[in-house]
Amino acid sequence: MTMRRAFSVAVFARHQGRVLLIKHKRLGTWLPIGGEIEPGETPLEAAARELREETGLVGRFARLSSIDGTPVGLVGYEEHVAGSKGLHMNFVFVADVDTDAVTPNDEFTDHAWVASTDGIDAPLNVHQLARVALASGESPERLVALARSWLDAFNARDLDRLLALYEADAVHTSPKLRAREPATKGEIRGVAALRAWWRDAMDRLPGLRYEERHVTAMGDRVFVEYLRTAPGEEAYVVAEVFVVGRSGAIRASHVYHG
Repeated sequence: MTMRRAFSVAVFARHQGRVLLIKHKRLGTWLPIGGEIEPGETPLEAAARELREETGLVGRFARLSSIDGTPVGLVGYEEHVAGSKGLHMNFVFVADVDTDAVTPNDEFTDHAWVASTDGIDAPLNVHQLARVALASGESPERLVALARSWLDAFNARDLDRLLALYEADAVHTSPKLRAREPATKGEIRGVAALRAWWRDAMDRLPGLRYEERHVTAMGDRVFVEYLRTAPGEEAYVVAEVFVVGRSGAIRASHVYHG
């Protein structure tokens, strides 16, 4: 007799460098959100529905593969035997969410947002897939929005808003930094150093502005090309790369002058 086949999905909700795991009520182990695909659904549609129904969260499924036809957010596929339910053929997704506020249903007894599954009682493939989900690239749309928020905050001279986009120990490299402050060798670290550097530039050049030319993103990097303009100086193009950490904030920025 052929074992029953059941198509299912699992979803790792991701927020600020952590993924959501639930303590499954019946199985008594830690798993991602998931369930069977309903008739007429695609795996991606099922993933979005399961996430919403089980947690109240709405996810953004980013394109993670360059292969044409691969659903957005898909990080893996696995098969496992699930008792009387037969063989589960499971599509695994990652979805970025804007909040960690979970509205639980009756499928689980507890939940946790984790940056690592080390020490958690979960099947081996959950540990493996969680690592893939945590390492998968940020949504390109969110990264582009981050770069545009950076440009807007800089041009508004809003240092608090600008620095809020960075991790506390972020690294910044720049040829202008090397030229003006040779002792730094072109590199500074931490938001205090960044604040001092930009405060000096804004005080010296009150009309300094960065005008967006191109913004694109891939993986954990945002590539920004902007026109630097300042009264009394010739305008020129600057390229800057932001490296985004698992927190969703900039952990490194590198400037290249044209």
